Amino acid sequence: MKKLFMMLVLALGMAFASGNYSVAGTAGYANGFVGGMQASWDCILFQPGKGALRPALDLGYGSGGFQAAFTIRHMFAVDDDVKVGGGIGVRYQKGVQAYFRGDVEYDLYSLVAVPLFVGADLGFAYGFGTAPKTVVAQLKVGYRF
Repeated sequence: MKKLFMMLVLALGMAFASGNYSVAGTAGYANGFVGGMQASWDCILFQPGKGALRPALDLGYGSGGFQAAFTIRHMFAVDDDVKVGGGIGVRYQKGVQAYFRGDVEYDLYSLVAVPLFVGADLGFAYGFGTAPKTVVAQLKVGYRF
């Protein structure tokens, strides 16, 4: 019960300390075609000197079944509109997996004056027990608010 309470406090603290949320529609591959949603936020509570830690939650469903991932990504601004980074987390697809991924995002605000972005992720999920080991790739289009 104490661990659950601490996780809830941590999640609420991250949510209230955030300054930038985004939601994206995704399509990609993870043991078959997957379509889904990704929600991420800049977490000022754990922001290092350079870049930003960005927790992300991915939910998807496709030919590989239901999938979910929670990652902590460290994103760096390479240009005014381009961010790159990498992350580590846990993933679920027919079992628990360790998840490592690289990300790139391009902000479209300077082109369309709307806070849209496009991006891509490429990662590897290492399955424990009967969970599959698989390459995970996705393209995303989203909105920052």
